Amino acid sequence: MNITVVTASMGAGGAERVIAQLLKEWCANGVECTLITLNKAPIFYPLPKQVEVLEIGVLSKKHYIDKLKKYVQVRKLIRKIKPDIVLALPEEIGIYVIGALLGMNVPVVVSERNNPWKMPYKKASRIVRKLMYPFAEGFIFQTSFAASFFPESIQRRGIVLKNPLDLARIPNPYEGTREKIIVGAGRLEPQKNFKLLIDAFSLFYKKHSNYKLVIYGEGTMRNELETYAAVRIPQDAYAFPGNVSNLLDRINSCSAFVLSSDYEGMPNVLIEAMAMGVPCVSTDCPSGGPKELIKDGINGFLVEVGDRDTLVQRLDTLVSGVGIYSEAQQIKEHFNSKRIANQWLAYLKSVINRG
Repeated sequence: MNITVVTASMGAGGAERVIAQLLKEWCANGVECTLITLNKAPIFYPLPKQVEVLEIGVLSKKHYIDKLKKYVQVRKLIRKIKPDIVLALPEEIGIYVIGALLGMNVPVVVSERNNPWKMPYKKASRIVRKLMYPFAEGFIFQTSFAASFFPESIQRRGIVLKNPLDLARIPNPYEGTREKIIVGAGRLEPQKNFKLLIDAFSLFYKKHSNYKLVIYGEGTMRNELETYAAVRIPQDAYAFPGNVSNLLDRINSCSAFVLSSDYEGMPNVLIEAMAMGVPCVSTDCPSGGPKELIKDGINGFLVEVGDRDTLVQRLDTLVSGVGIYSEAQQIKEHFNSKRIANQWLAYLKSVINRG
């Protein structure tokens, strides 16, 4: 079996983490895997040496011409590779891969990685999605709620599957006195609403001035967020370390992990933080990923999107030592990498067979 995965790049994001883990498990099962990236960029997560990586890169200085040429190149590469199936993710890549491969008799499966009510965020891309999705052979959704956005004709060809969690890279639960750090992690983009976290911490800090806020990640809002934090929090009480390779080790000993997003799919970093037993609080954001992970007050806390004051209250509760750590660790049982990667593989095989 030959699977070709098409994505934008292999940076430090959640979709990239899922791709790396799927490729690892599939190669271990003897599946021939090829990875096509539209952009040339450093690969953040290690890939199996068996995976052939084909980077396209910039083909024109004009954005739309570059985009067109990239997908023409995708078509040429697929004609050369002759895969049994193409898996395209995230959705803003998948919608154009479908069009690029029309008439090639190669089944395309798109993995939706976010809230379909919000993503793709460009109106033109949403129009393309509506036009192209009927031509895809299959869809992988992260939540049932996300699947419900689409018409029955799309849902019938799709499946809801979890993200594979690499248990080997999850550190053992921290057993010492937790560091007085509140942590967030993700792309520094509007979706993640780190301003909410900064606002909440600025109020939390008035009562807990021995704590520090650390937000990991990179993005277009770095300068804006640093300026935003600077006028609300003392300089020595916050940090933006960027992307780090040992993120889980750094999070493991913190007092609380916060996911402050306005919308998400199934957030990997929240899964991993819970699996380590880090006390977690998340917005109850669409398309329902956090709600499927957190049982409010049992293995973590949920707050309404944008609810600063409740977030402050929940942080106050978490640092007081409420015992939800062991409950959170049980989430590992639901995200076993080998089992879930096999479920993805079985679904892809079923799409090939029905074609």
